[in-house]
Amino acid sequence: MKKSMMSKLGLMSLAGSFLLVSCVESIEETTLTQQIEKVEAIQTPTESTDLNARKTVERNYFERFTNQLGQVDELGNAITHIPAYFPGTGVGTSTHMGKAMTFLNQYAPLEQGGAVTYGRPVTQFFAKELAEIGLTEIPAQVSSLTTDGKGNSVWFENIKNIVTPASETRLDFVAEVKIIGGTGKFENASGTATVTGYFNPKTGIGMSTISGRIEF
Repeated sequence: MKKSMMSKLGLMSLAGSFLLVSCVESIEETTLTQQIEKVEAIQTPTESTDLNARKTVERNYFERFTNQLGQVDELGNAITHIPAYFPGTGVGTSTHMGKAMTFLNQYAPLEQGGAVTYGRPVTQFFAKELAEIGLTEIPAQVSSLTTDGKGNSVWFENIKNIVTPASETRLDFVAEVKIIGGTGKFENASGTATVTGYFNPKTGIGMSTISGRIEF
């Protein structure tokens, strides 16, 4: 039987992942809440001025996740060299959703030596898992998404991701992303954000945050 990408990466089931999210320690919740409140204090929501469009509001957006990445070839087989794909998933918290889960997919080409990665379709490796929670017909340019597993999701387009080695066990990264839609209350959402984070190249474990503005 063909294993799912989550199984190949040693990740738990979707149900287990969302259960883990619901059990985040209170100290983590307090820290994240303070961060979200700080971001929300930067600028108050502004309403769209387009009177012909459905009324939308521009808001601050923030999320924080603990992630698990894999390093695989185009068929999903584990490899240790570049070029390679880096699919992954994570659990954490997102503004306007609460407890959430993220799916992502990046590609590191040989000519850049892994220092630059590019977004690739999140459905390349996670189509089955996403369909199980009702997320289908996701555009190819969506390289990552965040969902609460209840029909709401935010879609991100990641053009370029800069990776900087900090040590043998830590790679830092930063990227600019576009919000290009979503599902549920985030249908037709738009916006921009900055992604920052790190991961351990030996284990694939890391953390990431996204901070920006979203209109929905």
